[in-house]
Amino acid sequence: MNEKDFGSRLKPWLDRSAASVGEMQATRLKSARLRAMDRFREPVRLMGLVTVGAGTADTIRYGVVQRALLWLPVLALIAALAVQSLAETDPGEIDAQLLTQELPPQAFIDQDFRSWLGKSRN
Repeated sequence: MNEKDFGSRLKPWLDRSAASVGEMQATRLKSARLRAMDRFREPVRLMGLVTVGAGTADTIRYGVVQRALLWLPVLALIAALAVQSLAETDPGEIDAQLLTQELPPQAFIDQDFRSWLGKSRN
């Protein structure tokens, strides 16, 4: 059965059903059809290679790009912190921190103290 035969067999059924539809239902059906036709968009070719539906293209454009833009500030913050941590520190500042702590600087050099610290952490 080809399209023409199928259409000719289906037409009486559709005509009979259309006659039983009231005016209000017909208006609602027409409005739903018009809304569906407004939302229909032609398929889009991505980079001339792949044909996808317009909805898929919108999803790619807005979904993926927006997620990438969402992560951009986070990545910028991590990069700024990495650059700051890699910046050279002043040796005088390290000395000042060592001297102002409760432990004397010799404690950091003492191997027994280091082994005791390793045992206390476990």
